Amino acid sequence: MGDNGNTGLGAPELAANEVLRSIAAGAATLAEGARGDGVRALQGALAAIGAIGERMTADGSFGLKTREAIVALQAAEGLPQTGVVDAATLAALDRRLARLARPAAPRALALEEAMAKAAGLSPDQVAALGRTSPAVQASGGPSRHDEGYFKDGDKLPQVVPGAEPDPDSPPPAVDSVGDRPAATAAGALAADRGARLDEVRRALRGDAPALAALDRLLAAGRLHAGALLPNLATMAGVQRDPKLVLEGGIDPHLVLAQAIRHVDNPLRVKQGACHGTCGAGTMEYVLLRVDPAEFVRLLDGITREAREVTLRSGRALKMPRNAILRDASGRVDVDRLLQSAFMNHATAMSWIFDYDNPEDNDSFWAALGGDSRVPLGNFTSLFQDIMGGSYTSVSSLLRSGASVAADVAAAMERGERVPVLLRWDGGYHWVVAEKIERGADGAPASVILRNPVGSDGCQGPPPRAPVPERGGRFRMTYADLAAHINGATLRG
Repeated sequence: MGDNGNTGLGAPELAANEVLRSIAAGAATLAEGARGDGVRALQGALAAIGAIGERMTADGSFGLKTREAIVALQAAEGLPQTGVVDAATLAALDRRLARLARPAAPRALALEEAMAKAAGLSPDQVAALGRTSPAVQASGGPSRHDEGYFKDGDKLPQVVPGAEPDPDSPPPAVDSVGDRPAATAAGALAADRGARLDEVRRALRGDAPALAALDRLLAAGRLHAGALLPNLATMAGVQRDPKLVLEGGIDPHLVLAQAIRHVDNPLRVKQGACHGTCGAGTMEYVLLRVDPAEFVRLLDGITREAREVTLRSGRALKMPRNAILRDASGRVDVDRLLQSAFMNHATAMSWIFDYDNPEDNDSFWAALGGDSRVPLGNFTSLFQDIMGGSYTSVSSLLRSGASVAADVAAAMERGERVPVLLRWDGGYHWVVAEKIERGADGAPASVILRNPVGSDGCQGPPPRAPVPERGGRFRMTYADLAAHINGATLRG
């Protein structure tokens, strides 16, 4: 099935109706008591997938039986059982219609179906992985978590945690630093780019939040030139590592969907609770701000079966296999996968010992009773490998804090985002310096920085205060920056 317009709907019987197109775009819903052609088209689709009885006619009236059919569909898809037809519910219905439209002749199994067979799950269960809770996953028939189902069941993890709640917080339109492009019409895409955009839309499978993010990127003109759209289309057309779904419960389309939402709203990046990945989270955030096309290329590479990609420096970025299983860090999947790869590349002795995401260390550091910190020099090496060009470390161990802060301020004046290592609540913490604010006399007065944790209660040293949109952003005086800075990575 082809994508119909910009709705993300593949089924013609859904995409042809204006009301259902509005629902797919997140602009409307349908609930009990509604009437009209939209309800009639919805009832016809429900009948086609067997969700309502054959005797029930598509009368265009949203009554009790229609509501019951919607609740049943939502339950099967692991969605909130509201009985209200929203974008997520309509996308689930669209996916089921798409499966009905597949040719019945014998053919090679699609990747998702092969994964399902290997894991002992139905295709519907595999498609739902990453969107349902562990309890829902465990209740759907024979599962890879049933120890009697596999001979090596004792080696399988007892539970694969469900996908992290994935809101846009703060909303992508909120950005006090003022670097978001205006969401104004940028004209039509060239024909070849329009075709590539359609490839990306189809691969998103009706994922409403990701489609909305894609539309914002299009409206802002960010897909009209450059490598971002081609890289997204390449990612959409290449199979992911089967272990993502078999071991981590990660639906392949979810990696693409999260990547698009991150490009649209980099403030979504989080380093993870109880993980010392502030350096990796900082690197990920800066990459999204400075070169989102490269962010997509790297994520595409490490989530293919080889789990590695060549960096601009010529070195390989590799994702440790133990990063695939979901953890309790509170990160969405792409944050965990990419940050683990960055940690593996940057921590000392990573050329011998892989970074261990569950333990948040590598064997070398663990043997020394150390931790997962990325030292200043290692971070600068990572930054240079990924960004290309020349970067250098500056440290308050060799120069005054005022001198290091002055270099950071000068870089921000040039429009750069600067990774900064601060003395932080008895330890050290990587953050991003984003904007310098000057007083009436023209002297630096304060700085806006971003905490890769994704939030900041602004408790404890160094002194700081949250900015209105939050998302990990905070403000500190320039004097406090100079007093607490330990080092920074600068261009040149």
